[in-house]
Amino acid sequence: MSNRRFLGRTTFLAAMAFVLLIGALAGCAPASPMPAAEPAAPAAAEEAAAPAATGETVTVRFWNHWLAARVELIDQIIADFEQDFPNIDVENLGQPWDRREENMFAALASNDPPEVVMATRAELLKLANDGLIVPITDMVEEQGLDLEKFYPAEINNFYWEGELYSMPMPTGGGITGMILINKDMFEAAGLEPVPPQTWQELWDVGKALTVVDDKGIVQIGANVGTSATSFFGWLYTNNGQIYSDDLRSVAFNSPEGVETLQWMVDYTNEINGGVQDVLDFYVTGQEANEAQPWYNDIEAMQFPNVSIFFHMQTFKPELQWDLGQRPYNANNPDAKSQGISGEEFAWGYVIPSGVPEEKREAAFEWIKKITYEEDAAGWFMIQQSRPSPIRAVNEDPFYYEANPAWDKVLASLGNDVSVPIFPEHVRVRDIVNQAVEAALFGDMTPEEALNDAAEQAQAILDEFWSAQE
Repeated sequence: MSNRRFLGRTTFLAAMAFVLLIGALAGCAPASPMPAAEPAAPAAAEEAAAPAATGETVTVRFWNHWLAARVELIDQIIADFEQDFPNIDVENLGQPWDRREENMFAALASNDPPEVVMATRAELLKLANDGLIVPITDMVEEQGLDLEKFYPAEINNFYWEGELYSMPMPTGGGITGMILINKDMFEAAGLEPVPPQTWQELWDVGKALTVVDDKGIVQIGANVGTSATSFFGWLYTNNGQIYSDDLRSVAFNSPEGVETLQWMVDYTNEINGGVQDVLDFYVTGQEANEAQPWYNDIEAMQFPNVSIFFHMQTFKPELQWDLGQRPYNANNPDAKSQGISGEEFAWGYVIPSGVPEEKREAAFEWIKKITYEEDAAGWFMIQQSRPSPIRAVNEDPFYYEANPAWDKVLASLGNDVSVPIFPEHVRVRDIVNQAVEAALFGDMTPEEALNDAAEQAQAILDEFWSAQE
């Protein structure tokens, strides 16, 4: 893509400031123009399988959520793609976030669905199980694509019942595996500015950095979380699991799970003054903005996703920070630092089953372009200073120049695990959210809350698998 025009840093950052996507959907543009990643040499099988360069034009409508400045990036990839495939016309159909899931399912169920649709991993599994999308396993094999180029935790997110339904872009990992510290706050408290490695170190450092008065939290060391997503993240640093490996049983109420939630409750109550004080402290909301505690030197540690690097460059570029791996429970000899990938977010691109057979090959070529090919999928990530699911792309020297902790970001991605979930996982997450809330507010003990949630979740699992028989 050597003929592609690159966005200037000022223009890109200004536009990106209007879109702060949920999950791991942000990053900063490069500080100066840079060459695109060199494309991988296509295998002979890929060339042979490509659609013919003659004949009628095939339209591929691309239903996606790459909005604001990313529209121009996608349009540039489309222009390059259409040079290679002049008989394929890709329409960039950016969709609003309002009623996103409802609109997507309606489009898929219509008589004329878009040829390629962007969907989360949980949505993808449900669509696959309901027969609303088609697997790409055969097309990948026919073209001889090397799936080992992806991190295992990334590509494994898109299998269901042995079939592959998409390839990843961007990363579904980099969501829960890191800890970020404010070095100035550590030093002001007389602490060595080094990220804690264990739950026990986090407890001690958090206690030293937290200030609570009769009105609530004045300064917070760390918020260990108030949701199912937080609980799941800590669970996997205590050698726990959400489900059994065969997805037939819930496992989050194991002794490891109970210990994890008890630790979250104890930390919240004993160090942060209780869950209500924590909620009141974060009145600025979830969407990143300059009013949040992290950008005002009153939050010493947080557990970010990869979007944080863009946000720090936007809101407080002078911030002195360091990065580490998410702390693990040192009292559990089997525990280790790791993040989870695909539990809540991981974006894939699917072909609805309503797409005619004669258009599916063209749709797959476009999916391959935006997920597999380094000069497109990798370039898209580099332009945002975000990690790619493709390991080789992340070795580009630019990343190391733009992010002094890039090696730690890659270590986190390498430690991520693809969490086994099933098509009704969203319902289970909602139940676990209620359990975490009940435990934090003292309505139930952690053990009672998780056992109650497990009973409800197991009923959903049993119902699901019974319907498959």
